[in-house]
Amino acid sequence: MRKNFWLDVILLISGLICIGTGVALDFNLLPAGDFEIRHDVKDVHIYSGYVMAVGFILHVAWHLSWLKAAARKIFSED
Repeated sequence: MRKNFWLDVILLISGLICIGTGVALDFNLLPAGDFEIRHDVKDVHIYSGYVMAVGFILHVAWHLSWLKAAARKIFSED
């Protein structure tokens, strides 16, 4: 149970970072002409996405038995 909590915390933080940096990049909320800051924010955006992807894979792997049971229940021919 403890590992689920920490995985959820990591997913939440990386998701918020990814959303925040994505909005800043998309709506040009960064200082104009400062390409170094824009590049750094883009790097943070990309790596937070990688962290989310790994977290998602772990989340699915840890809950695979529940997913199988839910799918069986949904697609059963009762």
